[in-house]
Amino acid sequence: MNTRVLFWLGLLVSGCESLAPTPRREAFQPGRSTPPGIALLFKSALDSGRIADALTLLGTPEGAPLPAAERYELLPELERLQNLLAGLPITALRIDTLAPGSAAVWLEVDYLHTLHFLLHRRDSLWLIIALERLPWRRPAVPVFPPPE
Repeated sequence: MNTRVLFWLGLLVSGCESLAPTPRREAFQPGRSTPPGIALLFKSALDSGRIADALTLLGTPEGAPLPAAERYELLPELERLQNLLAGLPITALRIDTLAPGSAAVWLEVDYLHTLHFLLHRRDSLWLIIALERLPWRRPAVPVFPPPE
C-alpha cells in the first residue's frame, strides 16, 4: 500500500514539472541599435510599402549615409525586392559579428529566400552597406551596391 501511494505521488510530482512554464527567449525588436534589429526594420519597411524608409537604412561602405542620388537609383531594385518578399514570414535569423563595428545578418524569408546583410556601425546606429538576395538553390543576386 505504501509503495503504491509513493509511486502515484512521484508520478504526480514529475507530471507537474513538465507542465511548468519554461522561460522564453526574448524576441528581437526592430530598431537601428542592433544588427538583427536593422534587418528586421528593413523587412518591416518592405512589408508595409515604405520603400523610402528602407532606403534610409542603406549606407556607403565607409559607413556614411547613402546620398540621395544613389537612393533614387536603387528605388526600382527595392520595389522589385518588395514584390518578391512583402508579406512573407521570417523563418530564420542568423547573426555573425565580423569585427567590433561590422556584422553580417542572414534573414531567411518563407524558407525560399535569404537576405544577406553586411552592416557597419556608425556612432551607435547600424547601416546596411551591402545586401544580396540568395534565392533557394540559385546563385546570389546582389541588390546593393549594384553589380558593376
